[in-house]
Amino acid sequence: MRAFTLLIAAACIIRMQAQELVPNGDFEQYNACPDSLGQIYRATGWSSPTAGSSNYFNACYQGVPTGFNPFNVSVPDNYFGHQPSHSGNGYAGFFCLDSVATVPNSDYKEYVSHALAAPLTPGAVYNVEFFVNLADRSALSVNDIGALLSIQMPHRDDTYPITATPQVTNNSLVMLDDSIGWTRIRGCFTADSGYAYITIGSFPIGAAAIQEQGTTSFPPVKSHSYYYVDDVSVQHWPRPELGPDITICEATPIMVQNPISGVNYLWSTGEIGTGITVDTPGIYSVQIDDAGCPLSDTIIVAAGIPVTFGLPTDTLVDLCATPQILLYARPHPPYAEVTWSTGDTTTSVMVDASGTYVIHADAPDRCAASASITVIDTCWSPVYAPNAFTPNGDGINDQWRPIWSGNKVATIEWTIFDRWGQVIYSSTGLDSAWDGNAAGKPVPSGIYAWRGHTHDPITRVDRELKGQIVLVR
Repeated sequence: MRAFTLLIAAACIIRMQAQELVPNGDFEQYNACPDSLGQIYRATGWSSPTAGSSNYFNACYQGVPTGFNPFNVSVPDNYFGHQPSHSGNGYAGFFCLDSVATVPNSDYKEYVSHALAAPLTPGAVYNVEFFVNLADRSALSVNDIGALLSIQMPHRDDTYPITATPQVTNNSLVMLDDSIGWTRIRGCFTADSGYAYITIGSFPIGAAAIQEQGTTSFPPVKSHSYYYVDDVSVQHWPRPELGPDITICEATPIMVQNPISGVNYLWSTGEIGTGITVDTPGIYSVQIDDAGCPLSDTIIVAAGIPVTFGLPTDTLVDLCATPQILLYARPHPPYAEVTWSTGDTTTSVMVDASGTYVIHADAPDRCAASASITVIDTCWSPVYAPNAFTPNGDGINDQWRPIWSGNKVATIEWTIFDRWGQVIYSSTGLDSAWDGNAAGKPVPSGIYAWRGHTHDPITRVDRELKGQIVLVR
């Protein structure tokens, strides 16, 4: 019961958001209150397209309130039974059978028709729905009730079936035998013409399925198959629009443009909502989460190409001997706009102090990017020991060693320890380096201690060295 309530609530929300193309689809408006059978024309805008005498029922009827009174067209009690309206105070009614014909397409049938508020647009998608109830006095039920959209109102001078094929039918093909509640018949279709009329009734395609209806408190008529209809609706159902394909440089939201309030949108990622955030190139799609009208759209997300740099590796310089050093970024493309952490906006910058210098670049057809270079001043100490390295095989910062910038005849010894104090690497010589391995195998990321000793025979200075190394893979 809750699922049905939510379904109707969602339908009501959608109606509030879209233009309703069936004026008086709820049969509430009338040009005169009905006072007898066969007066469908008293419901504003509605008529019978054949010689059949379709009926209009409304609670405004003031006649004799007896259910079997052949003139009783009230709501909820009338000649054909007891049935509250699906909404409001009025509904229509028509025969789907008043005999079981022995000649094909010769059954007595009735229909109700109404002009649309505006013709349908070819190529546009429309949601069509209406609700039916099998009247109590029916001995037979059928399963072939549908909605026909047409350019002109169909017309017959007799009471035989309209032989056109409706766009919306009872797709489940189950018998429409509910005489207590209302059964929703709903479909979604793409208009191929500027249809201007809707007609509701029984449209036999081949032999219609018929079954006996159970006994009710109203005496059923053996050959009758009579239905009430209420809340007829035709609405344009817009396809979800994601816009043109995009190229992204970072996590970017993609949204359904002009979403319908109250409608769920299901994405190819499994997410539900009017938008998602994507950070990976690929093809993304979204569809209306409605089995009856699963309209969808797709967008291609491509990865942008970032600006690149030709910066040198981290640089050692004796700023006592060389007070300034030129850093040249060499951005690609060369027309990229750059900004240094110093505030300079040129592709090269002169610096006179140690530190890390960051450059950021933008280009119209590229993703923004940043890079950095560290300048190490060796003026005050002949030894520089980096505190981290990344032995991941990319050719950048793959080895670690204390860097000696003093006299070349000096000697240096150093040892690396793991967290338990075990020696995992030892070296002598100015040019040897640790590649992050121990006993031929890579050691895990972590913090390692090191100790060393240097001797300069020219200056006769000995130095004891120690520190920590952060290894990051």
